Formats: sequence, structure tokens, C-alpha cells
Amino acid sequence: MNVLVITCSAQQQKSSSYNLAQTMLKQLASINTIEVEYFDATRLPHVDSLYADAVCTGHQPHDTNQGSLALSDRLIASLEFADVVIIASPMHNYFLPSSLKSWIDHVVRAGKTFEITATGKQALLNDKPVYILISSGGFFLNANATQPDFFTPYMKEVLGTIGLKNMHFFALEGTALSHNLVQPQIDKLKREICEHLVTHFS
Repeated sequence: MNVLVITCSAQQQKSSSYNLAQTMLKQLASINTIEVEYFDATRLPHVDSLYADAVCTGHQPHDTNQGSLALSDRLIASLEFADVVIIASPMHNYFLPSSLKSWIDHVVRAGKTFEITATGKQALLNDKPVYILISSGGFFLNANATQPDFFTPYMKEVLGTIGLKNMHFFALEGTALSHNLVQPQIDKLKREICEHLVTHFS
């Protein structure tokens, strides 16, 4: 099983979302043989003029060995190759961090991962499980919500555009609180993740 892990936190391996991703990988490895590819989205550049030209001019040939167009092709290839995708990300200002938004801009690409048709956008990728692990300093779920959530609905829409609809969200809220309050939530969420994986992959 090929697993693509996209990390989006400036805290890197110290982040809560990265820690949750490691729990996922350990559990998956206990069920199946896995090959893991990590990608650090915080190092991504924004798309450039070559990318914009390719999107605007459709299927005309382009030099895919230069600029962000080449990088976009590599990121899409990794996404296509993966059997399972794990996105480990903080929530920034009710939304995605710029690192994750940049990754999305590279892989959600007209003529490559979706087609523009007379009836709307048509996805070109095969569906696969996508696990989105969110860490948030505040609370955005259910009755405890104290802030809006633009992250989850956007991810559902934008990844659905390219064919990824089998999405599973696990959120760690209140990370700005003291460690003794956060740790029980981390432990609970890890148990939920492991139980889910055993059910879906055993």
C-alpha cells in the first residue's frame, strides 16, 4: 500500500497533526505492508506564469521541465500513485494554511486533474481514501464551536472537483489550552483513528 503524507505545519514534526499522522502510519503498518512518501508542503512555491499559461491555453503543448508546471506534474503523479493520502494540517484563521492551499493549487489543475465541460467541471482522478488531520487552537465543531469552519467544506468541494470524495476528517481542537487538557483529547482521537483503520483496512 502506497501512502502519501502531506505535512503542512510550520512546526513540522513537533506539530499535533504530524503526531496524529504517525499514529495512522503505525496502525496501517500493523495491518498492511506500506510504502510512505512524505511531502512537506511548507516548502512549496506558489504557481507561476508557466502554470497559468498552461491552464489558460488548455491542451496546447507546454514545456513541463520548467517552473511550477514541472512541480505540479510531479505532485499530481505522487497523488495518482498513492493508495491512501494523509493530509496533516493546522487550521489558520478559520481556513487552510497557505502551504496546503499552495499544494491544492498545484494539484487541482484544469486539463490535468479535471476537465472543464459545458455542464461543469469533470473529475479525472480515481477516488481513494483521503484522511485530513486538522489541529486547531480553537473550537469549530458541534456545540462547542466558538469559531467558523471554512476549512472542512472547502476541502470537500475542492478535492471532490478532481475525484477525491472518500474523505475522512479527524480534528484535534483546543490545542492552545494547557497540555493536561489537550493530552486526553489527543489520546482519545488516536484511539478513534486506530479503530477506524482497523474497521476499514483489516
